Amino acid sequence: MAWFKKLLLLLGSGDHERREITASSLFVVGEMGGNDYLIAVFQNRTLDEAKTFVPGIIDAIRSSLTELIEAGAKTVVVQGMLPIGCEPRLLELFKERGRAAGAGDHDAETGCLTGLNELAEEHNRALSHALDELRRAHPGTAIAYADYCRAVTDIAASPRRYGFGDEPLFACCGGGGGPYNVNLTARCGGAGTAACGDPL
Repeated sequence: MAWFKKLLLLLGSGDHERREITASSLFVVGEMGGNDYLIAVFQNRTLDEAKTFVPGIIDAIRSSLTELIEAGAKTVVVQGMLPIGCEPRLLELFKERGRAAGAGDHDAETGCLTGLNELAEEHNRALSHALDELRRAHPGTAIAYADYCRAVTDIAASPRRYGFGDEPLFACCGGGGGPYNVNLTARCGGAGTAACGDPL
């Protein structure tokens, strides 16, 4: 929010004009909290430990959205958390020790890790509840929830239906081969990595 407030000072010549600009803008608030959960996972914490972060993360999101609304936002789209159990790097990391590490089994329909996706779903339920509270508190603001979790799991379950071929969980960069095209020591965009020539 600090960056947004600095940007806001550059818009318009005064508070009234800034509020008009803010009121006529569409704000798309990207996914928040994912890195907090992933850091816990990468530090070998259990998913139950990671789930204890949900209330604090949701409070931080609620606080940021409240500030945005108080700055004059009237139309806000809030993205839910992606299904991290479908991320190729996590699938590679937990491919042999998913259940033992608490990441869960691979879902038969999507191929994603169930435990990690349950964490995302718990976050999204709490976020949806917080958005309901914000809608009641700010009836003059339209707040929409973008359910990216369901969209991605639908693609993973029926990739051809959405034009993704047979490998929807295949990373498009990092070029590590294997079932997910992931090399955990090579970062996308780093030296020696390449992007897919034809991602579809």
